Amino acid sequence: MKFTSSYYPELIIADLGVTFRGGEAEVTDKAVIDTMRALPADLGVRASGGRPPKDLMPPK
Repeated sequence: MKFTSSYYPELIIADLGVTFRGGEAEVTDKAVIDTMRALPADLGVRASGGRPPKDLMPPK
């Protein structure tokens, strides 16, 4: 899942092993994704993109 950091484009969250480059970071670990979603709003970090809900995905 992609995350964006609007306030700190080169943000490093060392405890989670996440580094933003140009305001974006790709995170694949579910536990890290859950933690990132719970970060304080004042960091300006938010989830961006990701997979659409299954009910909106076209049939295979």
